[in-house]
Amino acid sequence: MTKGRHASKAGQSAFLRDATIMGVGIIIVAALMYGILWLVQSWRSPDPLPGASETTLVVESPTTTRAMTTTTTAPPTTTTTAPTTTAPVIEVRPPEEVTVLVLNSVGTSGLASRVTEKLATLGYDTLEPDNFEPLLEQSLIWYKPGFGPDANDLAANFPDAVTEFNPDELPEADIVVLLGASYEEE
Repeated sequence: MTKGRHASKAGQSAFLRDATIMGVGIIIVAALMYGILWLVQSWRSPDPLPGASETTLVVESPTTTRAMTTTTTAPPTTTTTAPTTTAPVIEVRPPEEVTVLVLNSVGTSGLASRVTEKLATLGYDTLEPDNFEPLLEQSLIWYKPGFGPDANDLAANFPDAVTEFNPDELPEADIVVLLGASYEEE
């Protein structure tokens, strides 16, 4: 059996047909994969969706103002807006209602006394200053439960200090200021 002139063309056209079908299949699979990746990426997008709104919450005290911005997203099929709510205002006590103890953790003679005098002139109820060991690099402000806003208010006088909740170390005072090496006397 010999192959004629048409036999080789039929073999070629079957090959071309199979290659075309395979190429179209690869293109379809690639397009589907790209579409799926695009959808996943758009769901993860940090950009707010259409209909998103930003709310800014401002908490004010006599000496400080803090603002916090949050983004809320309404479902895209609704046209109603969420009611605006306000956070409760946390009041800072007057200085005379806050008992403060200043501890020197730097080793500089008389530093805690000078800072205690400064706080007394600001109206704070101050305790007898003392020393603290070990020596600290960073100044700290410790406060009892319920005195966080007052500690943050007092921290305006100690920009180097880190404010921490520490009820275990505050036997008599509402707030303890530990002066570390980071404190710069004015």
